[in-house]
Amino acid sequence: MARADDPSPKQTPMMAQYRRLKAEAGDALLFYRMGDFFELFFDDAKAAAACLDIALTKRGEDGGEPVPMCGVPVHAAENYLARLIRGGFRVAIAEQTESPAEARKARGSKALVERAIVRLVTPGTLTEETLLDSASANWLAAVARAGDEWAIAAADISTGRFELVACGPGELPAELARLSPAETLAAEKVPGIATTPGKGGFDSLSGEQALKQRFGVATLDGFGSPGRAELAACGGLLAYLAATQKDAVAFLAAPRRIARAEHLAIDPATRDSLEICRTQTGAVAGSLLGCIDRCITAPGRRLLAADLSAPLTEIRAIEARLALVQWLHEEPIRRARARDRLKAMPDIGRALARLVAGRGSPRDLAVLRDGLLAAAALQAELEAEADRPDLLATLLPDLGGHAALTDRMGIALVEAPPLDASKGGYIAEGYDAALDALRSASSDGRRAIAALEARYRESTGVSTLRIRHNAVLGYHIEVAAKHADRLMAADSGFNHRQTLAGVVRFNSPDLHAEASRVVEAGAHALAAEAAHFEELTALAVAAGVRIASTADAIARIDVAASHAERAAEGGWCLPHLTTQPCLEIEGGRHPVVEEALRSEGEPFVANDCALGANDRLWLITGPNMGGKSTFLRQVAIAALLAQAGSYVPAARARIGIVDRLFSRVGAADNLARGRSTFMVEMVETAAILAQATPQSLVILDEIGRGTSTYDGLAIAWAVVEAMHDQVKARTLFATHYHELTRLADRLEQLSLHHVRAREWKGELVLLHEVGDGPADRSYGIAVAKLAGLPPLVLARAKAVLAKLEAGRDATGGIAAGLDDLPLFASQAIEQAETDPLSEAIAAIDPDSLTPREALEALYVLKRLAAEG
Repeated sequence: MARADDPSPKQTPMMAQYRRLKAEAGDALLFYRMGDFFELFFDDAKAAAACLDIALTKRGEDGGEPVPMCGVPVHAAENYLARLIRGGFRVAIAEQTESPAEARKARGSKALVERAIVRLVTPGTLTEETLLDSASANWLAAVARAGDEWAIAAADISTGRFELVACGPGELPAELARLSPAETLAAEKVPGIATTPGKGGFDSLSGEQALKQRFGVATLDGFGSPGRAELAACGGLLAYLAATQKDAVAFLAAPRRIARAEHLAIDPATRDSLEICRTQTGAVAGSLLGCIDRCITAPGRRLLAADLSAPLTEIRAIEARLALVQWLHEEPIRRARARDRLKAMPDIGRALARLVAGRGSPRDLAVLRDGLLAAAALQAELEAEADRPDLLATLLPDLGGHAALTDRMGIALVEAPPLDASKGGYIAEGYDAALDALRSASSDGRRAIAALEARYRESTGVSTLRIRHNAVLGYHIEVAAKHADRLMAADSGFNHRQTLAGVVRFNSPDLHAEASRVVEAGAHALAAEAAHFEELTALAVAAGVRIASTADAIARIDVAASHAERAAEGGWCLPHLTTQPCLEIEGGRHPVVEEALRSEGEPFVANDCALGANDRLWLITGPNMGGKSTFLRQVAIAALLAQAGSYVPAARARIGIVDRLFSRVGAADNLARGRSTFMVEMVETAAILAQATPQSLVILDEIGRGTSTYDGLAIAWAVVEAMHDQVKARTLFATHYHELTRLADRLEQLSLHHVRAREWKGELVLLHEVGDGPADRSYGIAVAKLAGLPPLVLARAKAVLAKLEAGRDATGGIAAGLDDLPLFASQAIEQAETDPLSEAIAAIDPDSLTPREALEALYVLKRLAAEG
């Protein structure tokens, strides 16, 4: 089978051109423009047809073999591109760079239309509205190293954001997890990180030169003097943008250096555990973001996700955010008015980026016009309010200052411009007198053609005669075949053009003259509109930095109003922040769990937590399903929300600033990397012990449960001691190893707590309350009963437990007393210790049994009675 990279001595000029372009596209699928379709050939066609579920056909031969082919319409290309990008493909767009007429004029009647790759579409370089998630940033990240330094350069060209982050190799995964880039570039493989090969430029000299050229500066001092690793990352990122965007200019604001210490460090495992922006299945619904998001605008939703991904660590910056939230929270009418104004806000940031990149439409200009007018209205609304907080005072000026631009666009554009600029119709009447005259000429010509049609019907006597238009013939006269003879006569004045099944088409001198005037006027009108579009686009691009600032201000106000709205809904409190290493929460709740319970009509049981100098390590025991994991997570989420600038779901909260947040809750394996559940647990625990500081917050659940009892207890014991004596971080440690409670006698800052449960008439009642002191037992068998373990298994487990506890009481050893217990030998257990028949009867729920289950239960009881 011939391949795209197999040159054939008998290949056609078109196939030679295709192969040249495919070689340039590399591993990307090649969209090869042919008229109104993008065609794909060879292996590209097979891959695209399978991904898009479209027909795979054949086109001619190459090297004596048929060429696989599939295609998609140009007008619907974005929808197909979105599916291919989601499928993991990159796509090179090869457009026609000249018209067939230009090709014939330049190189003869059989000349092939010249084509060139105008863009490489990749996950990190999207700008089209249909290809992007409006609620998520679309980061392209480049990772580079210089000596022992690592850095990330990240750009979202759909909004212009550009960030530089210097970090150590151990911090790289956490920083990339914060950004969650759609595409990560690197010059070499980075252990543990999936990357795309770059297009060169990954060195500090190239990066410095590219930055200076891009922003037209002689020195980088104004950008904070980036380090060598940051410059190398910039070089790789800018080289990739140049290679993928071709002649288009991606929108980038000046790079902002992000100090790692500016935000709370959260590693990937902790993000997954706390389900901050996505659940572990990848959904927003059910995550913390999905639970608290009350934003009205798309920029607000993106900023909220960014805030939750990177909570702040500087108290003054956090308090500035909280003051704005409080100002909106305290006055519901003020908040409602602001949110009403926000409803009129389109996504001006992404519209601007498309215009800068040369992919904008008249509709994007209208988005800027409407959005900037709405921003000015919001500015006026908020300036009328008293006692404005400092953050709002800094944001308000950014909302205005666009009057000249919006006035111009208000006069120039129709109210609802079309998406496609090629057909015109977006410049308003009265803006350009010459354009109005051209439109009038075109309209008059069309009326003249309509009058001509009526005259021809009368003169020929053919009442069904029509004057029609298509792209091939232009304007022409069409009659049914049975009437064609009347127009075929030599003296009829009509010229035969085309005969089809059932109809015959003609031209005439009068029609040709009128059609020429219509076409000429229409073409001139389209050219005039295109010139105005370029002019208005240039004005928007020139104001790009200020428009981007307006988009940022809108987003920040929207996020603050969202937090205030959510706090009002849930009765949340304004947190008090301090530099002291404390964490005090009264009546704390887990917002996601509370929301889920509310939908089922169930209340959430609130709990207190007080970590301080004298009890910075809580050891929490109690039954499974009792709420330990929920309690751990809700404490971590309260700290995260507070530092993101939000109220917290509690009655009162005093939170000492956290520098790093760690969560080791739940069990999961990583088979792809050859790691068992226990191995993953140990890797994550090791990372916590190595990276946590006294200012960190750590939540640990069931450390050591993935291995044997002795090993697990030993590991858990050692970890508790290390967290207390060496790391000294604020820590919540949940466990089923009751033996660990003995550490309270030696570790001064360790305090014992438990989740409460009771047994009532043989049934376990989980209270979901956190109390002081250790739990009296784990209630494991009671939980197993709730899970539906068979009565015989439960009875056997109780017997084994009784023997184990008797041995432990006698010898102090965990497994003492088991030597004389034969495996699964119920008869060796004294009747006094357990009554299997009674246990089996107590386990039956008559109301829930089906007839078959009732019959089976009866047989079990009969057998137990016989054995007894």
